[in-house]
Amino acid sequence: MFGSIFRFELLYQVRNPVFIVTALIFFLLTFGAVTLEDIQIGSGGNIHVNSPYAIAQTVLIMSLFYMFATTAFVANVVVRDDESGFGPMVRSTRVSKFDYLLGRFTGAFVAALAGFSSVPLAMLIGSQMPWLDQETLGPTALGHYVHAFFVFGAPNVLITSAIFFAVACVARSMMLSYAGVVVFLVLYFLLTGLAGSQPEYRDTIALFEPFGLGAFSDVTRYWSAEESNNLVADFEGSVAYNRGLVLALSMLALSVAFWRYSFSEKGISARQLKKEAKGRKKEALVAPRVVSRLPVPNQAASASARLLARTRLEMGMIFKSPAFFVLILLGLTNSGGALWFANELYGTPSVPMTFALILPLLGSFGIIPIIIAIYFAGELVWRDRERGMNEIIDSTALPNWAYFIPKVIAVSAVLVATLFIASLAAIFVQLLRGYVDLELHKYFFWFILPFAVDMLMIAILAVFLQSLSSSKYVGWGLMAIYLVASITLVSIGFEHPLYNFGETGFVRVSDMNGTDVGGAKSWWLRLYWSGVCLILSVLSYLFWRRGVGISIASQIRRFPSRFKGAPAGVAFAGLLVSATSGAWLFYQMNVISEYVTSDEVEERLADYEKSFLQYEGVRQPSITSVELNVDLFPKEGKAFFEGTYQLINDTGEPVKGLHVVFQDGYSELINIDIPSATLTLDEGEDYGYQIFALAQPMLPGEEMTVTFQSERIKKAFRTSDEDSRLVKNGIFLNNSEFAPQFGFDRSVLLQDRTTRRKYDLPAELRMPKLEDEAARERNYVGNVDWVMSDITVTTSADQTPVAPGKVVSDRIEGDRRVVRFQSTNPILGFFSIQSADYSATSRQHDGIELEIYHHPTHAFNSERMLDAMAVSLDYFQKNFGPYQFDYARIIEFPGYASFAQAFAGTVPYSERIGFIANAADGNDIDYVTYVTAHEYGHQYWAHQLISAYMQGGTMLVETMAQYSALMVMKQMYGEDQIRRFLKYELDAYLSARGGEVIEELPLYRVENQGYIHYRKGAVVMYLLQDRLGEDRVNRMLADLLERYRFKSQPYATTIDLVEGFKQLTRDDAERRLVTDLLEEITLYDFSVADATVRPLPEGGFETTFTASVRKVYADGEGVEQDTEFDNLVDIGAFTKRPDYDVLEPADVLSFEMRSLKSGQQSVLIVTAQRPLFVGIDPYSKFVDRKGDDNIIEVSES
Repeated sequence: MFGSIFRFELLYQVRNPVFIVTALIFFLLTFGAVTLEDIQIGSGGNIHVNSPYAIAQTVLIMSLFYMFATTAFVANVVVRDDESGFGPMVRSTRVSKFDYLLGRFTGAFVAALAGFSSVPLAMLIGSQMPWLDQETLGPTALGHYVHAFFVFGAPNVLITSAIFFAVACVARSMMLSYAGVVVFLVLYFLLTGLAGSQPEYRDTIALFEPFGLGAFSDVTRYWSAEESNNLVADFEGSVAYNRGLVLALSMLALSVAFWRYSFSEKGISARQLKKEAKGRKKEALVAPRVVSRLPVPNQAASASARLLARTRLEMGMIFKSPAFFVLILLGLTNSGGALWFANELYGTPSVPMTFALILPLLGSFGIIPIIIAIYFAGELVWRDRERGMNEIIDSTALPNWAYFIPKVIAVSAVLVATLFIASLAAIFVQLLRGYVDLELHKYFFWFILPFAVDMLMIAILAVFLQSLSSSKYVGWGLMAIYLVASITLVSIGFEHPLYNFGETGFVRVSDMNGTDVGGAKSWWLRLYWSGVCLILSVLSYLFWRRGVGISIASQIRRFPSRFKGAPAGVAFAGLLVSATSGAWLFYQMNVISEYVTSDEVEERLADYEKSFLQYEGVRQPSITSVELNVDLFPKEGKAFFEGTYQLINDTGEPVKGLHVVFQDGYSELINIDIPSATLTLDEGEDYGYQIFALAQPMLPGEEMTVTFQSERIKKAFRTSDEDSRLVKNGIFLNNSEFAPQFGFDRSVLLQDRTTRRKYDLPAELRMPKLEDEAARERNYVGNVDWVMSDITVTTSADQTPVAPGKVVSDRIEGDRRVVRFQSTNPILGFFSIQSADYSATSRQHDGIELEIYHHPTHAFNSERMLDAMAVSLDYFQKNFGPYQFDYARIIEFPGYASFAQAFAGTVPYSERIGFIANAADGNDIDYVTYVTAHEYGHQYWAHQLISAYMQGGTMLVETMAQYSALMVMKQMYGEDQIRRFLKYELDAYLSARGGEVIEELPLYRVENQGYIHYRKGAVVMYLLQDRLGEDRVNRMLADLLERYRFKSQPYATTIDLVEGFKQLTRDDAERRLVTDLLEEITLYDFSVADATVRPLPEGGFETTFTASVRKVYADGEGVEQDTEFDNLVDIGAFTKRPDYDVLEPADVLSFEMRSLKSGQQSVLIVTAQRPLFVGIDPYSKFVDRKGDDNIIEVSES
């Protein structure tokens, strides 16, 4: 009997349109991910599209979303019989419950698995397409597809099938089954979000996370591109445990399904009987009304009453549904978890200000309303037909609008309710964090109101698609296609918001600037799409299915006769609204502004490189002084600039022409006056590049004065990338955005190798080699020069302008404030202009005016920043040399980006990071101090010594600023915070290696690769000072600074730095360490085992353990070669495991350096107190990919 039921179910499922549609959708999704370069899953950089890593990652991610399809297969097998009325008949036969349930489940599961096989099949077929860049492909290995399917895909389909089958058996409801899907999905995202924000939980979550993504990530997290292209995640360790657990949970779910499913009919409960009796008694109390004649029906007069009654009915169906409460509860759980960890950095939380919670609120709760709209639209539209009531209801006098409008209102009301509940979750998190300034108006105007309109549009679309569909499953499928299309179409170039339904732009709110950037445009787009929604509503009304056997074709034939009167008027109104607002938006975005797709931008950059890269070697005179008059009109969105440059020919050869570069897309160069020069090439409009030929060559040492005028005016909306620099409150402009530069700059050129090959460019655009002496003629910050500056900034009287230099005048002229800044020392010709309604917190420190310019409500960390500035400048002046200014300023800017950046004595600092960090807990990593110290380290490493534009250039700037900040933190907090900070940095470096787009390089040859010069650089520099001595390293660095302080070409290189470190070495071990850390890509693998302890007769404890040591050198793609290790390593004994948690001094029983060699060796430690943990390199100073096995718990001998 089992076999017959299995075959019946399998054939039923594979013949069902749902199977075909599902398989087709997932095939096309996966095919697109493989064949479209804008959609990548698992691949990218040096990782092949058909690598085992990319195949497994794609299978895992697709299996996550396939659970919605799985539910349609397996939950339906139980519910279907009850809904069709065949359930009682089937259960009255001799079929056993076991055969019935297992046969049905197995048939549906095999069908679901067959549908999911379209994923690896699409990857296999897609990788053979001729248009793919062959450099992104590796050899085809069928075994990789089979391995991913059976190790990851099949178990994931099994566990979702089993769980949702069990839910259906218990609940006998598709509604609750789909609610179960959402429960599962939300809990999954909550779990993975926790793993992402709390690295200490990763290993545990990897074992229990049901889809295997955690286990897969645990195995592959630190893989290089070479490993990702060649290795599969073997069925062992965390992968084997996780997959075994998945199988066990699947069996448990099936057991629950068998246990809870009953073949007997469920009778009415005593509670229900009591409720019905109470209802009948209540009805009996109402006396019947008798009339002699029924009133004449008045359809028009009863319209509002019918609308209200139907709306109450439809809303009640949703709001009283158990599924709704489950969805909302899970939405609260998901958003609450995301909001609790929102804006954390290095494990340190932020102050939960309202503006800072809205963005994570959108990310965490955003998927829930979409699911609700899709699901409930189908349920409401098809409920009457599924219950056999449609013929009765359709025969009533109710017009079509009385069906359509209440359903839209009901779905919209539920969606708006989710917005209010999401806001309550955010408020609850604020209160739990002790933050009581709730700013309810911001929740309403920045979140609830705009997204309520968006939810209404989604509801109309969902109901419209259901009204056209032949079943609710088709309607759900159409909504799924819409969601996928809205993502993929943008990725492949269909980017204009006027043809992406419901696209209203992204408004990133700011406490400083509100919704100024993108807010107005979003409301105009809502108006445009509201007109479209009116048209969709009319179409829904006209095509609404009533009666039996009504086809779309017959509805279309009746369309002209029904499209009269009110429907035509409403449709015309919608057309008028959309046409008018759309035409105005088109004029704004395409006529006044320029609409350029991402592909067109790429093509322009390719053409720019082909035309102008030839001029990169043309040497240009240097700017020695800059005089600027900046006129800002924040409220009007206007800025005007007048500048004077003093140039000097310091190239050593005559200069025949000036190459003027002005490439900011928001500003316009109005005029540039170059004495006795003729414009010989003018590509300023398309490429921002002009060449002026000088009447007489500019001789070496000759000077010249150049003047210019430019402006930046917000003239119209853009399709994307609204100007977030010139704003009403919080202007932040750097001079490259409004002032011309001289000489070709390659920083804007295409970098991705696939994209470069697409436009027939050389695959790699590399920085000059470290050995290229000619490259020392340019520095890496746009080749700007050391200048003296005189900057006058005029702005609104209620704002404070800030620029580099000493304030020499500050006056109010009418409604304008005029402040003049003059430099007293040379500054790097890369500086910022800022203006906002600031409050200032200041302090005098050792003759330096320390100032924090911040938003009035963002004073949380002002004193902490002042302390960090004071301690940093004290340390730097003591160890590196004098600080060049008598001021030091931190200036807050709106959080449209999250970074801090060092200019001459001034540090713009985003409102989203340090200003709202909650560093009240002294055990948290004080990243406010760290970032502040890093940026003021740049006052030496960039603003005193600037490196050449060549390999290693960013090490001399960014890595040295990292080192400077680490030393300040070490002085302030000791090694424990450094230990925890280095674990984050090491994890970030190792995780990023596999995503390298060209090749990984040794630190001293880094080519502006952030994961190397920031993350690896911090780990390496801390170990070097630990071994060579902090004071000795600082003296060497001070000498290097002295040699290059304010020096122009030839600029400093890392050859000087490496040589300085080598001169500090005292033995072969230290020399090898310097070479390994700076000149090689060196990876270590330390591990410990068999740790035992015994008490000593004379007192104390003796602990022995086995230490294993391995060292490898890797090339740029990650190919490794073993090499000998013979060096000193920290050995420690502890009463608490060194991890991401705080480690008190009392927890450290022993800590010393020991000499270790490659291979295994026995280590003995004697301590006064019994240790609980021992290990090697416990503070993560070496680049060890498996740092967790460096520590082991001690057992009794």
